[in-house]
Amino acid sequence: MREIKKYLDFQFSGDVRKKVIKEIGSRVRSLCEHEQVGISVHDMYGVDTDCLCIFVAKNYVFYRIEPDCIYVVNIYNEREDFMMDLFGIKTTPNDHTDSLTQI
Repeated sequence: MREIKKYLDFQFSGDVRKKVIKEIGSRVRSLCEHEQVGISVHDMYGVDTDCLCIFVAKNYVFYRIEPDCIYVVNIYNEREDFMMDLFGIKTTPNDHTDSLTQI
């Protein structure tokens, strides 16, 4: 969240930062009552993981449901290559292929 705040302050105004952070925080807190609202990363990408994902304010929030809590794995802006960072899967095309490639 600190990185998101810094980016928003640099690119926009404090008002934008407050709005986006409030929206992300509200959606993450709502997971306590609606934990299954996210999309299964396994179903979406075929990756062997128990992570779920929600999209909020141009950011992907990856989380896992633990027995006693909801664990936020990471939050990525829509422009970031989260598949490479989280799972080592390259999603940008190579010179000779346009398909997803696991590294």
